Amino acid sequence: MLELGVPHYLLKATILGVMAQRLVRTLCPHCKAPITLNETAGQPLTRPWQAPVPPGAHQAVGCVECRDTGYRGRAGVYEIMVMSDNIKALISADLDLTAMRRQAFKEGTRSLRLSGAQKVSAGLTTLEEVLRVTPQSEQR
Repeated sequence: MLELGVPHYLLKATILGVMAQRLVRTLCPHCKAPITLNETAGQPLTRPWQAPVPPGAHQAVGCVECRDTGYRGRAGVYEIMVMSDNIKALISADLDLTAMRRQAFKEGTRSLRLSGAQKVSAGLTTLEEVLRVTPQSEQR
């Protein structure tokens, strides 16, 4: 919003939080099949967080119910940053986005990929689907 010309003091006073979202295709409940992800396969999803590879992963198979796609419906994955006093203090005319992201993650913000990892673990979508729709996580 700074790039659009909104003064930084107005951002501090008015924004309560920021949310990013992506939609992932959900697995068909009639034909999804359980799989075991190894460390190598799950690493792109959990890097750089050193989070465990999600258990309970499934793969898309395809059946009459889903028209042989393996997917039926969509679900959201979300990244929500609540504007705390510490984050508001970082908002200035020369905003450092890296410092702001770092502070947000310290305060509990989860990346889109980590949110997607929860959906993979719950058997709602696939690893490939989350990797397809989310940007690579950065933790600097």
